[in-house]
Amino acid sequence: FYNFFFVSYVISPTYCHRLVGYLEEEAVKTYTKCLEEFDKGNLPVWEKTPAPEIAKHYWNLSENATMRDVIANIRADEANHRDVNHTL
Repeated sequence: FYNFFFVSYVISPTYCHRLVGYLEEEAVKTYTKCLEEFDKGNLPVWEKTPAPEIAKHYWNLSENATMRDVIANIRADEANHRDVNHTL
């Protein structure tokens, strides 16, 4: 994959950024589905799992943040990456 992507980037950086943007869009969809499962109560263990300290620090989350908060912030990051890659 690395060689293919490298050659593709040399030929057309726009194509490669667009491809990465589509991959990021799939990540956003996946995290959205995960959040929907949280909201439906289908992830009882994760609902009670506190956010890791590194996530609290990275995203400036509150001390009582949960894994749902972490997933929501990851989704927001992925959406930003998607948007940036689609503009390059």
